[in-house]
Amino acid sequence: MKKPIIALIALVIAAGGSVGAFLAVKNKKDKEHQQAQEEIAENALLSFDGDAVTQLTFSKDGESYVCKRDGDLWALDSGEFAVDQTYCQLICTYTAALTAEENYGEITDEKLAMYGLDDPDTLEITEPKGTHTLRIGDQSPTGNYFYVTVDGRDSIYAVEALRGSVLKLDRLLIKNKELLPYTLYDLKQVTTYKDGEVLCDLTFDEESQTWSLPSEYSEVELDQTQVTAEFNNIVRLEAEEMMDEKLDDLTKYGFDKPYGEAVVKGLDGTERKLLMSVDENDPNYCYVLIDGEQVEKYYTQDMHFTQLTPYNYITQNYTAARNYSTKSFKLKYGNIDISAELDMDKNKCTVNGREVDLNTNENYVAFDNFFNSMSIYKYIGTDVKAEPELKNPDLTAEFVLTEGGTLKIELVKGEDKEYYVFRNGKYTGAYVDESMLKGRNSLSECYIKFQKLAGLE
Repeated sequence: MKKPIIALIALVIAAGGSVGAFLAVKNKKDKEHQQAQEEIAENALLSFDGDAVTQLTFSKDGESYVCKRDGDLWALDSGEFAVDQTYCQLICTYTAALTAEENYGEITDEKLAMYGLDDPDTLEITEPKGTHTLRIGDQSPTGNYFYVTVDGRDSIYAVEALRGSVLKLDRLLIKNKELLPYTLYDLKQVTTYKDGEVLCDLTFDEESQTWSLPSEYSEVELDQTQVTAEFNNIVRLEAEEMMDEKLDDLTKYGFDKPYGEAVVKGLDGTERKLLMSVDENDPNYCYVLIDGEQVEKYYTQDMHFTQLTPYNYITQNYTAARNYSTKSFKLKYGNIDISAELDMDKNKCTVNGREVDLNTNENYVAFDNFFNSMSIYKYIGTDVKAEPELKNPDLTAEFVLTEGGTLKIELVKGEDKEYYVFRNGKYTGAYVDESMLKGRNSLSECYIKFQKLAGLE
């Protein structure tokens, strides 16, 4: 359903090319020029200011939709559903200079029946100078054209098929195709679910102008930029195609066993419920059920936010301390048991009472790598339901900060290769992998390199 609108945009842009064709005619003989001018005038069906249109009325067989412009916005007078703003504006722009491709001569009852114009779709375009009425009939056997008549004209015309198709009454073309009725600044809460349980819950605080996770994640830092970037995407999403309305059978699209679920709430107190299922025939696409009624088609990748966990929104590289803001530290891990005093302004440190000169680039880099390896924790996941016991930690790193206060980090071994992270005696809800402690570029390797270069062996 998005494709006709994209094509309509292309038609509006391409309309400018007709000027060049018109200019070329001027180089022909006078007689040919006059004939061409007459044909152009005859086939120029409508001419008005598209920006001045105040109302569009689509009707067919007693069904009618009246779209009215209020300022810069279009709205359905019945209020039944939100209107696609782009579609309405493009209809105005396109019809303002509507030109026929063919002329089939004078209107007769026989021709009206032949071209499906005895029971047409009707489009009424109201602007300050009056109302223009288009009637759209059948598509030509070749599929190239739609047959039309225009009030005030005595002939039957043909317009290009794509042009005619977007003029016919199509409720789903008129209907708003945005996934959400909110802008980024209207969002209050986004909650996703998996198998009936909350997968991720993010809430916006108007006073602080920040997003937050539930209290059990208070020990990890939420990446506000990541949240904003993700939500800025979802408020811009529009359906690739509009499908069923008033869906009664959830199994038809797999919504009885959804791949993703979300409830998005606005600051105005409204909310939108989403169910997502992947298209089995083409996994690049998915179906989304909006508020239990409207089915829409999207790119699966565009709906990946329904699969994100709190881990995807947190600052995954947690920095406990920086060497330039650390007065001293203690570290215990395996056979490493050191206490160090730092004076980074003078590029000096004392390790277990032994002074180390950091003025050489090699020594400084080795120390910096070692310090970062014990002070930067790359979280690989979160598990707030885990209840690890702070007992016999594998690593203890305690930092005395230059601005005052201390920070203590402890790692407790999990069941596999994960280590639960404790900060100042409290479980953060996140964990790291043992690759932080062992292997290439790990704490162990960085300490050995620093130890050798500093002569601490």
